[in-house]
This record gives sequence, structure tokens and C-alpha cells, in this order.
Amino acid sequence: MSALFCLVLYWLSPALAEIIQYCHDDPVFCFSVTLQQNETSGHDVYLTITATPSDLGGWTSIGFGTGMKDALMFIIYADQDQESLVTSIRTADGHVMPTLFQGHTHDIEVLHADASESKYYAQFVCHSCDVWSPAKIDANGNTSFIYAGTSKQAFHGADLNSKLTVHEYSGVVIGDLSSAWKLHKDDRIPEIKPNEIIGFNEPSKPSQDESVFSRVRVHGFIMTVAFMGLFFAGSLAIRLPLLRAFKYHWVIQLSASFLALGSAAYMILRSTHFGTHKIIGIIVVSSLVVQAAAGYKHHIDFVKIRRRGLFSLVHRWLGRSIFVLGTLNVGLGMYYRGWSTMGMLGWFVIWSAELVSYAYVQLQHRRRTMKEQRGQPVALRDSDSEVFDIGDDLEDEDDIEGIPLMETDKHGAK
Repeated sequence: MSALFCLVLYWLSPALAEIIQYCHDDPVFCFSVTLQQNETSGHDVYLTITATPSDLGGWTSIGFGTGMKDALMFIIYADQDQESLVTSIRTADGHVMPTLFQGHTHDIEVLHADASESKYYAQFVCHSCDVWSPAKIDANGNTSFIYAGTSKQAFHGADLNSKLTVHEYSGVVIGDLSSAWKLHKDDRIPEIKPNEIIGFNEPSKPSQDESVFSRVRVHGFIMTVAFMGLFFAGSLAIRLPLLRAFKYHWVIQLSASFLALGSAAYMILRSTHFGTHKIIGIIVVSSLVVQAAAGYKHHIDFVKIRRRGLFSLVHRWLGRSIFVLGTLNVGLGMYYRGWSTMGMLGWFVIWSAELVSYAYVQLQHRRRTMKEQRGQPVALRDSDSEVFDIGDDLEDEDDIEGIPLMETDKHGAK
């Protein structure tokens, strides 16, 4: 009989708790949630947030959702004097700066807000929240909550739409709202029980194999290989005194372009928002098509008129711009993915070394061109045997694009 009683008590323990709460140690903040049936429809969600401010103040955000997109966020921060607490209700259409929530604002009330040098304290109620909330709220089961914040931002006013700096910490927790029901109206606002976690769990993390081969990691790997590997090698190949320099150049560049375009297209089709990294990426991969077309047009015109023209200039300088902007965007992607300082330093060292190497090879190419113009013997390179050479300057008209000078009668007068 006692065993049966204990089993029934175990089953009823979530209902007896009538509150769920999550507390974070570093930085220190807590939030608790209760739930009550609305008199008309849906359920009213009560939320209490406490946070320990830094010397600058900082901000703390708690929201319903699995990520920033379509989350309903409750953000608290104080002015510079920490005399008044700002309660800002926001949402976002992706991993971007959240904006003030415009819909159903009459259904959200700030019940209490207080700020001091040692504590921020706020209480909210969201009426019929599970009916209209942009994020899914399951009143009878598990609901995802997000949190984020920073201790490094100071606010110089009490504007509800103050710009927030990038958060230095963030996370997702799962709360069982079936354990947060309050039956009595007089006891519906949750209080904080310091340093306790009640009814919340960390979401399961993907296995190491899944995280290594996630689409974001694969995309980053492909773009790094394409821009900091293949495009760099292809740019050098056309300037080196190799027998088949042109063939190496166009095969490598075409392969890199297909990789970059394919990976970028896949990520763009799956994107729900577009930040700086993605906008730069779209510009770069779109320019690859123009770059290839300009290179082909340069080749056709050069065979006919035996000199470089406008398309030669476009092909050359657009290629250099694509390489620089593409490799910089690789670094920007690493930054947004949270690479360590040593990782970013490693990227910068490799990027700098590639720029220096390209400049050195370019200088050597100029010297070889000058020797050719003076009639000095130089090592045979691909432009002496195949049709195509990006060229160095529009003024170097004597550098025929791989068409032997003795064959000019086939294309025009000697």
C-alpha cells in the first residue's frame, strides 16, 4: 500500500510543483513560469525574470521558441543610472537584431519592473499566449525557451527599442508547462527560488558525427577549399612559367566556381534570413558568373584583334576582387560560427600569406614580361603554346595570347 502511495505521489509531483524554473550560474539569472486557464480561450502564461547586472548593466532576454526566428522575447535592461528597468518585448525573423513586437501587444502586461545595482526584477503576463504566440507553446507538454544576454553593454537611456550588442552567452532549455499550472488566481505570479532548476531540462545534443558533418560545417569546408585553396591556386597558375599554365588555370577556376555556386545555392535555398555574411556571399558567387563570361569574351576578342580590351580588364580586376572578398567572407563566417581567437588568427595568417604570395608571383610575371619585350630568353610558359593569357596590363600589346607570332597571317596581316 505504501509503495502504491509513493508511486501516485511521484506521478502527481509535477502538478504539485505548480511552477517551473531555470537558473543559470555564470552569469547569474533565473526565470520561472506558471500557467493558468484563461477565462475566454487559451492559457495565460506568467513569467518572472531576475538577473544580476554587471558594472555596465548589460541585458538579459528570455523567450519562447527554439531559436531567434519567430521567438517571443522578453528583454530587460536598465539605464546608465540603473534607476529604472526597461522591459522590451521583441521578436526576430532570423538570427538578426530583434525588433519591437507589434502584434497582440495588448495581450502582454508588465506586472512589475525594478532595477538596483545588485538585481533586475521583472514580472510579465501573456494572456492567451498559446493561441497567438509566434512561437509554439504547449500548455500540456514540453515547450522550448531561449535565453541570451551580455554583461558588456551600457545603456544611456530608457528607450524600448535600444540597439543591442551581440550576446556573449545564449542557450535553449525545455520546460514542461504541464507542471506549471496554477489553480488559484491569487497565487498565479511565480516567485524565484534561488539556484533551483524545476521542470527544465537541457535539449539533447547531436552526436559528434552529426555535428561534424552538419550542413553548416560542410558549407564552410567547401567554401574554404574553393576560395582559399582552388581560386588561389588557379590565380597563381596563369602567372607561373608552366607549360600548361592556361589549362591548369581554367580547369581549377571552373572547378572552384562549381563548388562555390553549388554550396551557396544549397544554403540560400534553406535560409530563413539574410545577414552580412550571406549578402556578401550572394554578391561573390553572382560575380563568378560575370567573371567567367568576361574571361570567355576576352579570349574570343583576343584571338580576333590580338590585343586586350575592356573585357580583359573586367576579367582581371573582377577576379582579384572576388578572391579578396571571398576569402574575407570565409573569415567572417568563421567569426559568426564562434571560432576561437587562435582559429581566427590562423585564418588571418594564411590569408595574409596568400596575398603576399600572389603579389610576389605577379611581380615575377612582370619581370618575365619585361625580359620578353627586350628580347631576352625566358622559360617557356603556356601562353607561348596555347590560346589564352589573362595578361598583366592593357598596355602590353606585344604579349600575344599564345598564338605564335609567325602564324599571324592566319588571323590578320603580319
